Amino acid sequence: MDEKRASGRYYTRGNPFQLKPFQTWAKEINLEQQTALEPFAGAKDIPQLIDAAQLRCQDWAFFDIEPGAKGIVPRDTLADFPTGFNVCITNPPWLARNSATRRGLPFPEATQYDDLYKYALEQCLTHCGWVAAIIPEAFIRSGLFLQRLRDFISLVPQTQHKTTEENGKRDTSYMFEDTEHPVGLALFTPDATPDVRVWRNNQPLGGLGKLRTHLPQPSRNRSIVFNDPNGNLGLIAIDNTVSASIRFCPPEELKDYPIRVHCRSITKIGVPWHVDIDLLNTYLTTIREKTHDVFLTAFKGLRRDGHYRRRLDWALTRAIVDTQQLQLATKTK
Repeated sequence: MDEKRASGRYYTRGNPFQLKPFQTWAKEINLEQQTALEPFAGAKDIPQLIDAAQLRCQDWAFFDIEPGAKGIVPRDTLADFPTGFNVCITNPPWLARNSATRRGLPFPEATQYDDLYKYALEQCLTHCGWVAAIIPEAFIRSGLFLQRLRDFISLVPQTQHKTTEENGKRDTSYMFEDTEHPVGLALFTPDATPDVRVWRNNQPLGGLGKLRTHLPQPSRNRSIVFNDPNGNLGLIAIDNTVSASIRFCPPEELKDYPIRVHCRSITKIGVPWHVDIDLLNTYLTTIREKTHDVFLTAFKGLRRDGHYRRRLDWALTRAIVDTQQLQLATKTK
């Protein structure tokens, strides 16, 4: 497994190229007349998926630092990216810098990005006009490379990995054989785009800019203190495996839960005013519904209702608590 981590290789499962956004993108660039570059070709999964989606390229150019199939040119494409291609369709390597450090794995010194896929994507966008990349779903919250990003599709499996008594085999509808990491498909154009269209599979969720309008204004109110053992507001910041269950709660509900300094999932918050927990939860529910959870971090694995588990980060939590107080103060004037 560490060998695959070192190169960031995860082989593709499922077929995102059957989805409407990619089909439209492929038609616009007249894909069947294009030579498509796959600079991180792995085992040549991408062209097989393109074929299965009833699409064709005129030709392919394959490169990989460790070819996993015949016909792939051996090359460290991060250090020596292929040039002369206008279309790139790829599954770039993923490897977080902190994970590489912890495991003693190499990480390029040429980049300051916190994950290898961001550096790889930068190389693709620098050298190619049209880019389609299978990358972590968290990318849409990074704020990177948005100028040319036209569509971002959260690729949500229809079913979970599970073992059935009938055949004893896993359901392999996840995108990757080795991980259940939430993934997305990013579609870039050569020119700037007015907004990013966000999708969940074939379901349009709206423009990224419009979705952002449903978020509270960022808050720098440091009087709101997280991981406060004596806090007056409890927070369960991650969904369970059943449904959207992130919620604020009375601190007494967490009386037997040890509050740790680095905890990010269940905590007590010190708020220097009386909090209305019901109003906070109503506001949180409204945000989740209107933004379709685009701005909440996805976890490995699906909930029973078919959506990714999500985590509410502290920055958004602080903004929700602060905004709710401001709204209450305005009403009482």
